[in-house]
Amino acid sequence: MTEYLRDAQLVHRVMQERLDRVTAERQAQGKGGNGQPGKEHSALNRAVVVAAVGALEAFNEDLAITAQKHDPQSNPPLKNWYDIAGTKGMVQSPSPNNLRKLFWTFFRYDPHDDWDWLVQVAPNETGGTGTWRTATHQLSKAQASEFLEVMVKVRHGFAHQDKAQMKVQSPGIASQTATGKIVIHSHHATNAVSVLMQYAVLTTAGLAKQLGFTTPFRWVKPMTTAGWETLLTGTPAGTLVTQTWNAAPAL
Repeated sequence: MTEYLRDAQLVHRVMQERLDRVTAERQAQGKGGNGQPGKEHSALNRAVVVAAVGALEAFNEDLAITAQKHDPQSNPPLKNWYDIAGTKGMVQSPSPNNLRKLFWTFFRYDPHDDWDWLVQVAPNETGGTGTWRTATHQLSKAQASEFLEVMVKVRHGFAHQDKAQMKVQSPGIASQTATGKIVIHSHHATNAVSVLMQYAVLTTAGLAKQLGFTTPFRWVKPMTTAGWETLLTGTPAGTLVTQTWNAAPAL
């Protein structure tokens, strides 16, 4: 996942640098608040989500193929019966249902109950008012699945210029105006990257448990370099890493 998320994180870094610059300029002028970052920033937010969904697809294909090598029973007797990767891959659209089908088909593992992420939300996403100030919100099982579902649909809409809009129902990944326009804010982009890290930790741990592996995972330097510590700290996935992984930082 450190490699698959690279593009999303690089765009996210540019997005954050632009936000910080706008804020600094307003403060230098004696103005309050963060200010309006502009249309370019909105495009960067969308780009992060699109790249993150691509990473979600690639990671799950890699995870399933790698797990097959260690679980001979999961290899189907007929070649190309179910393709994990490629143009006919099972998660070409990595919706939560497709992800669950992938792991259940080969490993009899349903990751749904292991999904539990912490996201940033704006007040208007949880029944309040306002779009800028954010708080944390925990999503587990069905709500966590809904987050992934909306994220994939948002990617589809932007990547294919789909004019049809859907009702946004998952806090933390998109907002919707009164006219139905979907808006991706900076915290949505941050959540897209953070949730994929949380997803990778929790789903891989759950699959390993299902397959009977007992050797603990290990925290490696590329995770620190990629900023995993910041985005996993305080999350259920971060707690799991701290408690069970070798050489893990306090998250």
